[in-house]
Amino acid sequence: MPNSPTRFKTEAREATLDLLWRQWITLGVSGHAAPTFGHVLIDPEALLLASTTLARHDARLFDEMLDWLQDQADWINLQRLTRIHKDHSLGDASLLSAIATRLTRLPAHKKWQVLSRPPAEPHPAPAPLFPADGHFGVPDPDFLAHGWLRGPTRYRGLSVAPRMDHAGNLLLKLRALFGRQSRAEIMAWLLAHESGHPAEIARQTGHFRRSIQLALNELERSGHIRARREARAKQFSLVHDDWRFLATWKNPPGQSFPAWLPWAAILRWLEQFFALLDDTKIAAASLEFQAIEWNRRLDYTPLADAPALVALTFPIEARGAEAIAAHQERFRQLIARLAST
Repeated sequence: MPNSPTRFKTEAREATLDLLWRQWITLGVSGHAAPTFGHVLIDPEALLLASTTLARHDARLFDEMLDWLQDQADWINLQRLTRIHKDHSLGDASLLSAIATRLTRLPAHKKWQVLSRPPAEPHPAPAPLFPADGHFGVPDPDFLAHGWLRGPTRYRGLSVAPRMDHAGNLLLKLRALFGRQSRAEIMAWLLAHESGHPAEIARQTGHFRRSIQLALNELERSGHIRARREARAKQFSLVHDDWRFLATWKNPPGQSFPAWLPWAAILRWLEQFFALLDDTKIAAASLEFQAIEWNRRLDYTPLADAPALVALTFPIEARGAEAIAAHQERFRQLIARLAST
């Protein structure tokens, strides 16, 4: 039998928030949770997008994220952020715009204006940003303009720059070396894999295929990226030993560089999962109807891009209470595997 809805929602929310806290703390957010173990690379764009929805369950996490962006927003690749948001429907556009509006007031973050879009019409009934906490004090004007009620945001300045000696921050280290462009993602992806072709790398990194192809061709000219032709496509790789100087952290046995996970797909799945949990109409329906909706709306196939998660992608054939219990257990297995990274 499935766990009671209230008990399971609490369990799921705590586990998901812990996952987000650990990744943000690894990036430099102020907090008390342990950072990630560093066996998996953090995707800052996917994390930021997912936090516009999932972090609404924890006002402190949401505000610590804003605090980090105040000083560290230049690490974010806005073009990639926009593409991931579009391709995966990840995150909330109105909250992303509210955050961008806040950041554009700082001279260092004027480029965020591309995401700062005032709503076409005023919102007649703004919604609480933090449903569990309600709203206190004078509404923050930036969030209110985008349809959200919350108190004033305050800059505390407690966040720090990402540590470059943590494996989870390898992508940011590569951005410091190569710039905020596709080359950083290409290198991170190749360091986590034996080889790959441009279409596969583009799909998993959130860049256009042509930009990946052009960057790979230029990197190949350096002599540090290799290419071999398979049928009509080139397969690219690198010699991992040539790049071990980047690994300034303690490595787990047999692993020099962090694994690449499809974080955009994983976090989008978590968004869909919580949309089901928060749907009061589904919760009030029969177990048979609930199971039909869970089976219909939860798509596990995008997780197949990560070898460690392939076992979680098989369809759930059960019905009724058995199906709901199976989905709840699938969630626990996913969180357990992600928490060990």
